[in-house]
Amino acid sequence: MKSIKLMIYGGQGGLKGIIEKEEDIKVIGTTGNEMEFLDLDYTVSVDVILLDVQSSGKYGQEVMPILKEKHPSIPFVILTACSEDHYLIEAICHGAAGYVLQDSGMKQVVSAIRQCANGQIVYPASFKSFLMKKLQQDGVEKSPVSLDKAIEKLGAFSKREYELLILLNEGQTNQQISKTLFLSIGTVKNYISRIYRKLNVSNRPELMALLYSFQNSSMKG
Repeated sequence: MKSIKLMIYGGQGGLKGIIEKEEDIKVIGTTGNEMEFLDLDYTVSVDVILLDVQSSGKYGQEVMPILKEKHPSIPFVILTACSEDHYLIEAICHGAAGYVLQDSGMKQVVSAIRQCANGQIVYPASFKSFLMKKLQQDGVEKSPVSLDKAIEKLGAFSKREYELLILLNEGQTNQQISKTLFLSIGTVKNYISRIYRKLNVSNRPELMALLYSFQNSSMKG
């Protein structure tokens, strides 16, 4: 079993000890100091970073964009008590791969770490319903822009790339997309990489943020 190397920012109150009870997760370090955390050279060997923003005393507005710039390939999970949707959207825009509420329990935290280490994204179930409601409400007063129209305006995509964009927006994993479109995992990954390059994004959270912001900005116009 491959061990997931985890770095924790914050993590007071025994979080490190609880997570280390999992056989497949190894906590290689923990700190509550922002500058120390961002300057650590060994984060290049980390598989996932957990930002315990409640314990650190910061939500992470300063940490997330710098972290994304310095280590864009390392997925990070936000652990927070903030359930407000605008905090979640901000985290997505900064590239967070996961967003877990503290009242979800440690089982959900550990699950999010594993999923993000495996290239998936983890957001609260309420986010998708919130997004759909937000788009519907905006459409009452403004001219709504559907997802397919937004995709058309974002760039030129093949039929297959368009299909993948729809499924990615729905939050489907590579495995689910593979089964839905009857493609191999390798082919799915190649298509996704091509889409990322066209849209100048590096991961799914950034893609979701781009689609969300584009639909909203288009509606406001």
